[in-house]
Amino acid sequence: MSYLIIILALITTIYFCAIVWVIIGFIKIKKIGFQNRETVDEQNISIIIPVRNEEINIEKCLQSIQNQNYNTSNVEVIIINDHSTDNTEKFVNDFIKGSILQISLYALSDKTSKKEALKLGIEKSKYNLIATTDADCILPENWLKNTSLHINDGVDMLLGPIIFEKGNGFLYWFQTLDMLAIQGIEFGTLHYQKPILNNAANLSYLKSTYKYVGGFDTFNTPSGDDVFLLEKFKSSNKKITGLLAKDFIVETPAEKTLSGFFNQRLRWSSKAKYYSSKLLLFFSSIVLIQNILLLFICVVIPLVEKYRLILIILFLTKWLIDFILLFLVACFYDRNKALLYFIPVQLIYPIYIIVVWIASITTKYNWKGREFNG
Repeated sequence: MSYLIIILALITTIYFCAIVWVIIGFIKIKKIGFQNRETVDEQNISIIIPVRNEEINIEKCLQSIQNQNYNTSNVEVIIINDHSTDNTEKFVNDFIKGSILQISLYALSDKTSKKEALKLGIEKSKYNLIATTDADCILPENWLKNTSLHINDGVDMLLGPIIFEKGNGFLYWFQTLDMLAIQGIEFGTLHYQKPILNNAANLSYLKSTYKYVGGFDTFNTPSGDDVFLLEKFKSSNKKITGLLAKDFIVETPAEKTLSGFFNQRLRWSSKAKYYSSKLLLFFSSIVLIQNILLLFICVVIPLVEKYRLILIILFLTKWLIDFILLFLVACFYDRNKALLYFIPVQLIYPIYIIVVWIASITTKYNWKGREFNG
């Protein structure tokens, strides 16, 4: 048993140090956006939005683009319809009729998936600066200003923050805490020029660089286009930067149902086996292992009196460092209320992680009416 305690302590120490490293990076990363600037060189930007069955969301997304603090003559919006079965296309066409934006709507023919939609959008784009978002996102009014300001000479890719729209209920706060952890790791590692995560809901890059690295051509997965493109930019030694500014935060709705949430997390987890980044694999592995051990500790504590205090200390050490990271990120994203749910979420999080991991290997998941293998 003593050897097992040593292993538990070693893994907890590694996890603790990894999260401390992330926390330091998150604290130090740049957090000043356009809000303190008087003028910005407004570059020409192509905004690409893949859509599938987004009749409920697309109008709000387009309206947030139209409300940008930016010269609309320097912007084109390219919407790629990925075989929607609802009235998405009609809603887009209706919006175009009364809009001052340059909006083009294209449809995928025989191919499917978000990756293919993005490829077509980039092919159709006029400008070198590509900005991507999702149809269910609301963009802050300085989104384009910040994009133009921070993709300058020498920068090939710009990562931006996202968060769930404000909501209520345990499922919402569970998702919010999960997202806050992801955002903390994304920008914490980015500070060290070792980014391992990004999100196409708030992502910009140069088309010339995209073509140079080979685009999405080598990807054989239906999802993960954002992270895999990030890895290609990194492997080609392209400059990747990010902006963690309040006036650059893109909001997206959280899943409303448990099944929708579970399918979303299966979709995210299913691409893990294709990762090539050693640092990303390290973080994925250490989080999984630490949560498995946490569950083990919960089971063993009542049974082993001799090592009970040590096990409790290991348990609380993990909770403490998680709370510090989540506190810092929640304060920045104005989601402080999520911290009230920290303890109940932490109690079930190990079970959630293990179930999603197993399911991502053994089961299929659904995304907007399509079924994919894990």
